[in-house]
Amino acid sequence: MTSDKYPEREAITYYPKNGDVIRISFKELRQQVDGFAKGLIKLGLQKGEKLGIVVGRRYEYIAAYMGAVKAGLVAVRHFPSLKADLLVAQISKVGSAALVIDGDALAVIRNAVPGVEEGLVPCCLQPLPSVRCFINIDSMEKKGACYPLREIGGSELQSLENEIQPDNPAVIFFTSGSTGIWKAAVHSHSAIVECSISISEIHADINEGHPGCHLCVVHMYPVSAEALFAPVLTAGDRLVLPESVNVQTFLYTLQKERCTSTVIYPTYALEIINLTEKHDFYSLKLALIGGIILLLPVLEKLKKVLTPNIQNSYGMTEALLVTSHVPTDPIDGRVQNVGRPIPHSEIKLVNENFRTVAVNTEGEICVRGPNVFKYYHGDEDKTSRVKTQTGWFMTGDVGVMLDDGRIRHLGRKDDCIKKKILKIYPMEIERHLVGHSKVQLCQAVAVPDEKFVNEVCLCVVLRPDMVCTEEEIMGILKEKLDELRVPKHILFFDSFPTTEREKISRKRVAEMAVERLKL
Repeated sequence: MTSDKYPEREAITYYPKNGDVIRISFKELRQQVDGFAKGLIKLGLQKGEKLGIVVGRRYEYIAAYMGAVKAGLVAVRHFPSLKADLLVAQISKVGSAALVIDGDALAVIRNAVPGVEEGLVPCCLQPLPSVRCFINIDSMEKKGACYPLREIGGSELQSLENEIQPDNPAVIFFTSGSTGIWKAAVHSHSAIVECSISISEIHADINEGHPGCHLCVVHMYPVSAEALFAPVLTAGDRLVLPESVNVQTFLYTLQKERCTSTVIYPTYALEIINLTEKHDFYSLKLALIGGIILLLPVLEKLKKVLTPNIQNSYGMTEALLVTSHVPTDPIDGRVQNVGRPIPHSEIKLVNENFRTVAVNTEGEICVRGPNVFKYYHGDEDKTSRVKTQTGWFMTGDVGVMLDDGRIRHLGRKDDCIKKKILKIYPMEIERHLVGHSKVQLCQAVAVPDEKFVNEVCLCVVLRPDMVCTEEEIMGILKEKLDELRVPKHILFFDSFPTTEREKISRKRVAEMAVERLKL
């Protein structure tokens, strides 16, 4: 184990919002994980029971997650920003036996379970009949059904090595996808291990066998959190975890801790290329970008400011990491494409009849391998709709497989704008405004015209204090797009509506566009 090889090596560097930096060695992290696992067993939690985790960007989240999995429980990650009714719905759906919470989550729990800190043990009643106790990482004393973290430690960790099997459920991630209806995707121990091995090999390669340092600025509720911190620690690298998530924190910690790899939000990329002050990022060897394909001019600026090695990543709740790049891939191609399948997994592109399409032909991306989820908890029908009996997961994403096996991601199948016989993917339009000095966000959506034929409407949010006209936006797009893909309408918004996961709700944006256009 990594903690045996490098007990004194720093594992986590944690920047709290208030207070001094906390540095935790692999030995200390191992002790915390083991202590938490012992405490869960001491509380009477059994192998296979669910442990809900409602914690923000805190290093304790990592110990709770790893401790739960080590104790044979199923870790259930809930979004810290959920309102009480939605949180109760998620907990009830999976039937968690206990919850790990922080002070912020406790405020939400109080609304759902009045008297939770009193001696009435209301958690045994509605609305959370399955929950037997709460573990509050911010509390110093037991209050009613809430235990402080320090009081749950046990004396011995039961040996579960022979009881926990690779295909046993290990973690549940909630996803609403494009439907807005929550689904609980169950992943096995082998899925977590395979993902960790694949990413740790990438880190070992870029760091040339030396200890690396990864700056984790992703929110704790995307799957990318687990898909990043576990592999980094598995490789013996250091994880830098700032509690705050903003571009100023990103720039400061990236430079201060001499990080060798990081993930970049698309919004970060746009701010970074416009930096005026001098920064020193010579230590950075890899920057991953997800969710958008950057234009080459933006990419060239990023390469000069950050690192030449910028890569696009591709994964999802149901399939964790799907593709990665290899050292022989051309630098520009690492952003324009999402790479090849990770080891031990397969990808194929299919048509509407689930027949494999030829290379360089558009099709739905399908994935098979240990990185794919087992099933949706309590939703056999939904599972069967997207996962075949032979294990293929139909992602709902559309792409093209190139001659060399790399995948070009075009966008979501459901987001496709069908204009007569033409298929237009929003990314084809939106990408041409990435990096524009006046545009902060944009969404291309379908709206009907007077003949009820789909037309493209581009909805735009401008950067603060910027002024821009419809003609200015249209002029840029007419230079880049063919006539049929140029939007018929341009609308300006102050902001876009978001989902509980803080993703832009394209469906709601389209509804607002139709309302504005009075169609």
